Amino acid sequence: MSSQPSSDLDQVRTYFRNFGLKQAPENGSPLYHALSVGVLNDPDMLRLAASCPPSQPSANLLFSAVHYLLLGGVQHPLRDFYPDVVASEKAPRSPAQETYPLFQDFVWHHTETIRRLITTRLTQTNVVRRTTCLLPVFAQLAREAGSQPLSLIEVGSSAGLNLHWDRYYHRYAYPSGAIRTWGDGNAAVRLSTQVRGTVPLPPLPESFRIAWRAGIDLNPIDVTDADAMRWLRALIFPEHLERHRETEAAARIVRANPVPIVTGDALTHLPDLLAQAPLDSHLCLYASMVLYQLSPEDRKKLWKLLAAFSATRPVFAVIMDGVPEGWAQLLIRDFKNGGSTKRHMAAAHAHGLWLEWREGA
Repeated sequence: MSSQPSSDLDQVRTYFRNFGLKQAPENGSPLYHALSVGVLNDPDMLRLAASCPPSQPSANLLFSAVHYLLLGGVQHPLRDFYPDVVASEKAPRSPAQETYPLFQDFVWHHTETIRRLITTRLTQTNVVRRTTCLLPVFAQLAREAGSQPLSLIEVGSSAGLNLHWDRYYHRYAYPSGAIRTWGDGNAAVRLSTQVRGTVPLPPLPESFRIAWRAGIDLNPIDVTDADAMRWLRALIFPEHLERHRETEAAARIVRANPVPIVTGDALTHLPDLLAQAPLDSHLCLYASMVLYQLSPEDRKKLWKLLAAFSATRPVFAVIMDGVPEGWAQLLIRDFKNGGSTKRHMAAAHAHGLWLEWREGA
């Protein structure tokens, strides 16, 4: 094992503590909770996890690397604890006292492969259900656009699954028991979220007019590449069988409706991409649970870039971003005439399980 500065290990330990004690339980993953607790008391595993790039969440990458190998058919008793791996064979085992020792054994037998994965791969989850939270925000922008159609640019688009939100069926369940739906009832991707609070969602149009759409990502995932799709599945928690099904169904829609995704850094390529949007459209950029990977300095550069572009034409940025309390906020940043304003639209679950619209949004 290579040595790591204690400050790096402390940072990794803090991340695993938050991931294991907060994120995993809140997102229904008893397996990742149990494994995170084991990692916290395992200095060698912490050192391996510290090999991840500083901008990447170490727990997600380490667990995804193991998950990726198991999804690829590597045989080991650990696989029995992964519901999606054994779904077609038998019921999964619940995490128990022997789970973490089996995890250790698996990792040490595949250390170099896992190290290569966590140093070269990125967290690029497309949580398709997040689009159900984004859709009311796009409805707001469509109303403001009037007769103009929307143009869409997604930053951090990964496989591009969330570029096709208008091709999915969305269901909103209110506390009163009322149900509101939008989209084609026969759509292959059917998504549902719980509406919280007392503020109703804004009116949803019968349909959206979208003139143009594109994405940008450091390393786009090719939905026609089986290995790339295996990595995308590996990033999903093993217990989230519905998310695995949603991802597969969404990937089929993407393959049938290809959209250009630019490979590269947003700060470098966004100006050219923004300039490609049709002039007679309402230009919307969006990012869901992606901007945390940017440094504070790069975030400022992004806002400055969009403000500078808005001297020529307005651009509206829809941002779904995590907050320290563990949920996500939905914002619209309006860039006009070289300046910007910010609107808080809603709070949401990071994986789109619930949505709470803001009064006056």
